[in-house]
Amino acid sequence: MKFNLEQFEGINPFHFSAKYIELDRNSPENEFDSHVHEECEIYVNLSGDVSFVVENTIYPVKPGDVIITRPFEYHHCVYHSDKLHKHFWILFSSSSNEYLFNSFFEREAGNANHLSFPPESTEKIVALCHELTKPEPLPGERYYRFFKLIHMLHHNGIAAETQTNYPPDVIYTLNYINCCFSQKITVSEIAKEANVSVNTLERHFKNILNISPCEYLKKKRLANAAELLVKGCSVTDASLRSGFADYSNFISIFKSAYGVTPLAYKKAKQEKSTPM
Repeated sequence: MKFNLEQFEGINPFHFSAKYIELDRNSPENEFDSHVHEECEIYVNLSGDVSFVVENTIYPVKPGDVIITRPFEYHHCVYHSDKLHKHFWILFSSSSNEYLFNSFFEREAGNANHLSFPPESTEKIVALCHELTKPEPLPGERYYRFFKLIHMLHHNGIAAETQTNYPPDVIYTLNYINCCFSQKITVSEIAKEANVSVNTLERHFKNILNISPCEYLKKKRLANAAELLVKGCSVTDASLRSGFADYSNFISIFKSAYGVTPLAYKKAKQEKSTPM
C-alpha cells in the first residue's frame, strides 16, 4: 500500500509563560504597565474597568475579550476605576515560527488586536488559560493546550469595535506620534496641530491614558530602537532612525528602560538567536 506523506515545516524551540493576575490601579506592578517586548502577548480579560491601548488605537475591554500583540507593538492597560482587574497574561517567543501564528503576523490593520468571542468559545478559552497556568508534567499536553488556544483565537475570534468617545486631540496625538516619532517633534507642535493648548492636551492624555504625551513618544522611540537593534542595526543607526538626536542621551534612556546599554542588548539578542 502506498501513502502520500505530507511534509511539515519544523517548529523551532520557543519559550512560553502563562500567568493568572489580579491587580487594581494602585498596584505597584502597574508602574511598568506601559511596555514593549520581543514576545507575542495574549491578554484575556476576566474582570475590571479597563481599556487597552495598542499602538495608536484605544480598545474598550469587557470580560471574555482578548487582546493580542506581536513583537515590539506598544501596548498598555488603562484603569478607569479601582475595580479589581483579573486577567490572564501569556507571553511566547515567535522567532522563526511566525508562520504558525497568522493571527499575530498576517492580520489586517485596524481592530485585529481586539477579539471577542461567543459565550461557548469564551468558556473554552478561559478553561484553557487556567490549564496553561498549572504545571504540566507532560510537555505534549502543554503544547496541545497552547496550540488549541492559538487555533481558537484564529478561527473563533471576531474583531471588536474601537472606542471613539475620546477627545479628538488625544486620538490625533496618538496617530501623529505613531506616524512621526522618528522626526523632531515637540508636544507644543502637536498641541498646535490638534488645536488645543499644551496643558489641555497633557491633561486629556494623562486622564485617559495614564501617561503623558512626552512619555508615550519616548516609549514609542525606545520600542523602535529595540526592534532595530534586534534586526542588526548599529546603535548609532537605531538611535537616529528612532528620533533620538542626542546619542549619549539615547544610551542613558535605553539603559534606564531595559536595564542594559543598547550594545549589550543587541549582543544578548544576537547570542540568543545563534544556533548552538
